[in-house]
Amino acid sequence: MNQNFWYLSFLIFFTSCNIISDDDSNSVAKYGDTYLSKQDFSSMMEGVEKDDSISKSNYIINNWAIEKILNERAELNLDESKLQNIQSLVNEYKSSLLSEAYLEALINSTIDLEIDSVEIQDFYNKNEQLFKLNEDIFKMVYIELPLDFSDSYQVRSKIKRFRNDDKIYLDSISYRYKSYSLSTNNWITEKRLLEQFPFINNYSYKSLKNYNFFQFKDSISLYLIKIIELVEKGDVSPIEHVLPTLEYMSLNKRKKELMINIKSEILRDALQNKKLEIF
Repeated sequence: MNQNFWYLSFLIFFTSCNIISDDDSNSVAKYGDTYLSKQDFSSMMEGVEKDDSISKSNYIINNWAIEKILNERAELNLDESKLQNIQSLVNEYKSSLLSEAYLEALINSTIDLEIDSVEIQDFYNKNEQLFKLNEDIFKMVYIELPLDFSDSYQVRSKIKRFRNDDKIYLDSISYRYKSYSLSTNNWITEKRLLEQFPFINNYSYKSLKNYNFFQFKDSISLYLIKIIELVEKGDVSPIEHVLPTLEYMSLNKRKKELMINIKSEILRDALQNKKLEIF
């Protein structure tokens, strides 16, 4: 009962007090010899709306104080073996953080970030099975025409054939289209295709794949879609489609190799300088 009353009184105290201390102080709260600085408090309050600032500030101060109180009582009341085990875990975690941070800094300052196309190609060739597609991908072009477009038959013929001279012509009158893309550089996934053209159903999707062309007309537009290149689900992805993944994997492989070399080097140096002795 006494403990509950003390806790309730503590909450009321922090809820009712003015949490912004005077300008001469660098702190907003104190427990024993420990202070909650204005700087730390301000960082905890970042992003808090003005209307919520009082309740949030009370919550932060209360939690800060509770943590300090519990820590103090834990050090007084937990048995020594438990405290030693906790300190051992703290030291181990700190040591791990320090070594990982320093190793990462060494790697980042040493590693060559330049993309090696030969290395990328070799990695792709040796690991093709990792890059089997889980959906169809396309290189495609499309044009959306207004229904009153006067040359729709000619545009349809040229996009369906899509030779170099056709592309030049189609591009020259592109200002008359409602929307379009005549670039054949990028791959688009089946999911992205269906998101972009929601009128494509299972039947029309099969038709598009079979004939490399599909047109659709609604109440406002005529859509003309031409497949330039198709790689189907289950086939190995073209290298340019997975290039970002390959670059990441190549860099990661380089980092692992560099990490092994750095660890070996620092061990060798420590042994040579006799700072490390193995008994």
